[in-house]
Amino acid sequence: APPYQDLVRDVRIGTLGRANRDTEALAQAQAAAALPGSNLYDHARLGGILSKLNRHDEAAQAYGNAVRLAGANAPWNLLLLYGGALDLAGKWAEAKPALERAVAAAPDEPEALNHLGYAMLEHGDNLAEATRLIAKASALRPDDTAITDSLGWAFYLRGMPEQSIPLLERAVAADPTQAAVGEHLGDAYWAAGRRIDARYAWRAAL
Repeated sequence: APPYQDLVRDVRIGTLGRANRDTEALAQAQAAAALPGSNLYDHARLGGILSKLNRHDEAAQAYGNAVRLAGANAPWNLLLLYGGALDLAGKWAEAKPALERAVAAAPDEPEALNHLGYAMLEHGDNLAEATRLIAKASALRPDDTAITDSLGWAFYLRGMPEQSIPLLERAVAADPTQAAVGEHLGDAYWAAGRRIDARYAWRAAL
């Protein structure tokens, strides 16, 4: 193969994607992944383009191919992408083990911990363990708004609004533009009987 062929292909496909020429980018990524010597980066790149196009089932297949090529040493961020795509494709039973592998590969990585924990909250799957994972992520990255929101939401879902409210208030103060965080705060206020505060938070979120 010509020198730097992989790099040239990567730059070309990336440029097409940034220019929103997604159909062309997808065709070239599919062609690269179909080559006999394709590597995990070719399949991961294809997964990224398919994810951008909301073709989550196909994205999961592409990321899965990348994970298989990586073998036992699959990096945590690739496993996170794979698990996330499976979850978005409606395959939580397959997604959870992939996300757990990501955490096992990087047990002190806040993004992996929070992603698994929040996904478990969304699926009502072992809320106590989900809270533990998110609390660890928060301890590692206390100023992260998304993680702070996740932890507050975990306490809310477990019927502990008084513990959730200070965390959600902190998250809203850090980034008032995140509507979902404001909505979570409104829900926590309502559960705590603070109806006026809840309505104000919901209006602000809207």
